[in-house]
Amino acid sequence: MSHFDRKSIIFYGVAISAVVTLFSAVTRYGNARLQAPPAIGGNYQLQIEPSQPCPQPPALQLRIQQSGIFVNGALTAASPDAPPPKTGAAPLTLDGRWRSPDLDLAGQAPALEVCGQAVERVAIASTHQADSLRGELTFAGLPAPLSFNGQLIPPGAGSPAPH
Repeated sequence: MSHFDRKSIIFYGVAISAVVTLFSAVTRYGNARLQAPPAIGGNYQLQIEPSQPCPQPPALQLRIQQSGIFVNGALTAASPDAPPPKTGAAPLTLDGRWRSPDLDLAGQAPALEVCGQAVERVAIASTHQADSLRGELTFAGLPAPLSFNGQLIPPGAGSPAPH
């Protein structure tokens, strides 16, 4: 009795060929259509544009951590020449999504004073391009959103690289 029956060899040959074909089709699809979003994590120096309700806006820093399309952040007051906060310095109180090129974050802004008024909630709607952000900050309690431009602070400027 032979262990190499013709029907068995044909069955296993067809099964192996089907698996290889399916695997290469899935691999081609993944390489063509499934791409990771670009990395945007890091510390951004935000420059708020002066406006009628806020003639002398504060300098703010936005720290972003990213996991795919999900982002967390922390908004802190800072002077333009201060080093960026350390990675674990402020708790990440903002949550949002990154839909390239749009970034939306919302949440708490603890102990933050903007335009002479203490604020607790903030929403950020922005567009990311290269190493910069451009958008609007909406603070609960302020009558109008504030426009801003943000620039990524290089990791070597006193802060460890984001993960």
